[in-house]
Amino acid sequence: MYKVAFASCCRFEAFPDVPLTEKQPEWKEIQNQEPDYLFLLGDNIYMDYGIIGNEPVGSPKKLSCHAFENKMEAKYAAQFSVPHFKSLTDKMRAKCGLFATWDDHDFAWNDAKGNEVPQDKKRASMKLFKKWMLHEPDDGAPIYRYIDLPNGNPVARFIILDVRSYSDKISPQYHGPNTLKSPSYGKSMLGEEQKQFLFDALEHDLSHTFICSGLTMTAGSEHFSEYEEEFEEFCEAVEACSSNVFWVAGDIHKNRYYPPKKRKRPCHELVSSGISINKLGLPWAIDDAHNWGFIEFEANNVELFLCKANYKNGEIIGTKTERFKLL
Repeated sequence: MYKVAFASCCRFEAFPDVPLTEKQPEWKEIQNQEPDYLFLLGDNIYMDYGIIGNEPVGSPKKLSCHAFENKMEAKYAAQFSVPHFKSLTDKMRAKCGLFATWDDHDFAWNDAKGNEVPQDKKRASMKLFKKWMLHEPDDGAPIYRYIDLPNGNPVARFIILDVRSYSDKISPQYHGPNTLKSPSYGKSMLGEEQKQFLFDALEHDLSHTFICSGLTMTAGSEHFSEYEEEFEEFCEAVEACSSNVFWVAGDIHKNRYYPPKKRKRPCHELVSSGISINKLGLPWAIDDAHNWGFIEFEANNVELFLCKANYKNGEIIGTKTERFKLL
């Protein structure tokens, strides 16, 4: 069995009373499980958050590109100064087992769509994401890609999507009298090139396909199925796929497993979000999220483990784990 850890939504500024050396102990819990691979699925930093304080949602829109880039660089530097996080990511990089994508808060700002963000800020965020998260040059290549794992004798394809750079905002629009078209008509989450990449990548002869995304497929306030026409194309591609397909995501500050559901969800949906964040910025433990997930897979077996930590005074005092046998 091969073990994949996945997590999303990590806000350095949450829990300010916890000393840096003890901050985000969830990463230590993951490292103790000795995963073969780690997938970080967006909101790895938070450029904005909440409606109060000095970084309310949307505030990066008002920054100059220079100030935007400097702020983002400082956010990454702070996150990578967390000893538990750096220890885990260093270990995973050393064995070529670290993979990542972004979502809105580390792409630009809350709910940011690619067609709304100025090009200079998009270039700045891409450069810094590649520098800090991927350790790659800023060469103009997209961050979406696929990897067949394990290396040398693969049994699964992991497709990593970029759900922000090419996305359109969905809003009601007038299509003329006597027409019935959805608000998402003519809109895309993926863009044409990435959509074709995804459909091509689904064609393979490995046992499993894991589609890794910053956004969920069907859950929460933002999700792929909002783009009705594009999602229908995706459903058809999944139905034609010869492998077992799983959508793996973050974003919603919850752990969730959603089984396939005809006409709504063409494949398994696995969500783990909020590894270290207070969801609404409130000062009570009920508002906190300390969630992560594991997937164990081999050719004829896939299991999901969703972990939720009980956290007190900067320490994890217990972990609840839900297990789902998917195949």
